[in-house]
Amino acid sequence: MKIPNHARKLFIYGSINPAVPAMFRKVAGLSGVLIYMYIRWKMHIPDYITEAKSDWVKLSNIGMKKIGYGMDPKTKSKALRKLIKAELIDCELIKDSGKSPQARLIVK
Repeated sequence: MKIPNHARKLFIYGSINPAVPAMFRKVAGLSGVLIYMYIRWKMHIPDYITEAKSDWVKLSNIGMKKIGYGMDPKTKSKALRKLIKAELIDCELIKDSGKSPQARLIVK
């Protein structure tokens, strides 16, 4: 069976412990699971200039929507606050800058 190219682009490397997405869902609902999956997927894509992989992932609305992880910005913001409070993710956000937050998983 041949895997389509669009499926290869969304493939998440490594195994996923089913308890981790369940924790994200319990804390922030489906938005939490989408954020977890997006961060987990983006962590394994090297930077196009340095070719280095990073733990920090930019959570831009356009980038997330482009591959099917889109959600309302307010919903994303609420979910991020809940996940930070539950200590499942770490987040860098410059208030009133208009820039996308950068997040990394604490629980992998």
